[in-house]
Amino acid sequence: MNLNEPIIEWELDEWSSEVRAELTMMLNEAGIEHRWEETVLLVESKNETEVEEILDEIENLGNEVEARDEVDEKVLRQLLDVTQKIQINPTDARAAADLASILEEIDNAGAPGDIGDSVWRQIKDLASQIEDALVGASRPDEVSAMDLAGRLGAVLRANL
Repeated sequence: MNLNEPIIEWELDEWSSEVRAELTMMLNEAGIEHRWEETVLLVESKNETEVEEILDEIENLGNEVEARDEVDEKVLRQLLDVTQKIQINPTDARAAADLASILEEIDNAGAPGDIGDSVWRQIKDLASQIEDALVGASRPDEVSAMDLAGRLGAVLRANL
């Protein structure tokens, strides 16, 4: 950053460190030189418009995430129960139906507050793979469903 250029600053102490890290990544991708002084973002004033657009984008994404309902922990416990049933008996039609119902409920929902986005994506992905193994193919793949259910169960137990 050129120290002779006028500098604009944004105080972003209300943003989490994760969101500030995302902002840093977006600024780097946009090729915008910047510097942090604790929670204050410093940028050359010539980049103000671009930075404002990025800040707005992040805030809009944050609002969308807040607007989505978070999944209740009770639903995750139900999912754990279903995965345990599938591990024991992958031909259990009721467990497969329950899994499909839970997948509909969590499809567009946000993670419970204490589960990170990457773990949440993993949970949803594994649950979808189990459903695909049981009903998505022309013939159920019970062995894969049992394996995936075991993996999903481990992830859920570690995060509940």
